[in-house]
Amino acid sequence: MKNSIILVAVAAFVTCSVTIAKADSAFEPLSVTVQFADLDTANTQGAAALYRRLKAAAASVCRGPVSNKELARVWIYTDCVHTALSAAIVKVNRPALTAFAAAHGVPTGESTIRIADNK
Repeated sequence: MKNSIILVAVAAFVTCSVTIAKADSAFEPLSVTVQFADLDTANTQGAAALYRRLKAAAASVCRGPVSNKELARVWIYTDCVHTALSAAIVKVNRPALTAFAAAHGVPTGESTIRIADNK
C-alpha cells in the first residue's frame, strides 16, 4: 500500500453566503499529497509527525484569511482545516494517529447529536 494521502479541502465558501459562485462554474477542490512512508505511524512520535504534516497540508489547502479581523473568514478557515484534517486522519486509518488526534481535540469518528426530550 502506498504511504501517501491526498488531502482534499472543500471550501466552505460554496455553501456560505460570503462568496457566491456562478452556477455554471466548475468547482475543483484543492488538494495536496502528504507522504509518510518515512514515518513509523505505529508509535506516538511517528503519529505526531504525520499529524503535523496533515495539519500543515490542511492549512495550505484551506488558505487562511488575510486578517484575523475578518471573523467570518477566520471561522470558515478554522472549520475547513478541522474538516480536512479529520477526513485525512480517517482516510489514513492508523490507530496511533487517530488516538493522537483525539487527544488533541480533533474528532475523527462519526459524531451524533442527541436532542433531549423535554418531557
